[in-house]
Amino acid sequence: MKKALVLLMMMLALTSLVVAMGSKEAAPAAAAAPAAPAPTLTLDYQVNTVAADAANNYLTFKGPVASATKDQYDATSGASKLESTLVLNYYRNDIFGKKILPGGLRGLFLYPIASHEQMTDDALTVVKNADGSISIRYIHRGTANELTTDKTGKLVFPGVTVQARKIGFIAGAGPQVISTEFSADGTAATVDWAKVWDAKIVGGKVIGTGTQKTGDITTDIANSELVGYEGALQLTFDGTILKMAGVLNILRK
Repeated sequence: MKKALVLLMMMLALTSLVVAMGSKEAAPAAAAAPAAPAPTLTLDYQVNTVAADAANNYLTFKGPVASATKDQYDATSGASKLESTLVLNYYRNDIFGKKILPGGLRGLFLYPIASHEQMTDDALTVVKNADGSISIRYIHRGTANELTTDKTGKLVFPGVTVQARKIGFIAGAGPQVISTEFSADGTAATVDWAKVWDAKIVGGKVIGTGTQKTGDITTDIANSELVGYEGALQLTFDGTILKMAGVLNILRK
């Protein structure tokens, strides 16, 4: 309850800060003082995608209402040392719960502060394509996510889109139960991604012996009508280490 209240207050603070700046489309008043620079969210991120490397994985972010410097996974608590899993939510939604970031991108932000077992369970896969773009796929709590950078390795805001589809579910600590429509043995490790993104395979099918059902392909985008990001995050991938860094302006719409 206390954490939820703090989260709401910080989201309110962020939204109020940006709204107070006025619309970027508003006409400037005559002889007005120069506008204050837009608040920003700075991100720096590194994660080993193929081996356990908690000592070198990290997430750093800095913004107007909360920041964390080189947060890492804590094996003792099973959580991040600086509680970035919670704190990063301040930059995820506006005060009405509308997304400022696609949910699938926020999920990607958290892998440096998660265990390598989590990445394995989620079947996190990163590929550098022949055209220079980087594609990232993972399945978390039964939802398949995929996003691809531009040919220079950038995610450009606004306009970042994550393709998503419910293909399974998780009960308790897991592992995930995946529909055999998409995985021969019902595990995340053997998911056939071509089938996941095949629109001819419609949702609504019962998964396993439970009551939950598969979903159709959806587009996961920011949908806040108040606040948005502008800028780019640069990604690099050497076959092992995924890095991401950049500065995003936080703007009123």
